[in-house]
Amino acid sequence: MSEQPRRNRFLGDSAGRTIIRLVIASIIVGAIFSFLGLGVLDFWEGVFRTVKNIVSSLGESLGEIVTNLVTYLVIGAAVVVPIWLVMRLLRSRRR
Repeated sequence: MSEQPRRNRFLGDSAGRTIIRLVIASIIVGAIFSFLGLGVLDFWEGVFRTVKNIVSSLGESLGEIVTNLVTYLVIGAAVVVPIWLVMRLLRSRRR
């Protein structure tokens, strides 16, 4: 029986390969940022500013969004639940 390299569920691969991939990706991203003249703080400030803008725009229409989601849930459940129930009943009769 051949022994396969031990894989870590969290890392997805061996620790060595994961570290090498992270180093290579970090070098590539660092080079791209340097080429574009971006700093790490500029990048994260932009990300947080964008998220803040998205959340604030959702807040203005949050009631409408929740109302639509509940409406879609009720309409969908009116179709899905009876079909699911019939399928479960039919499966239980086969056994």
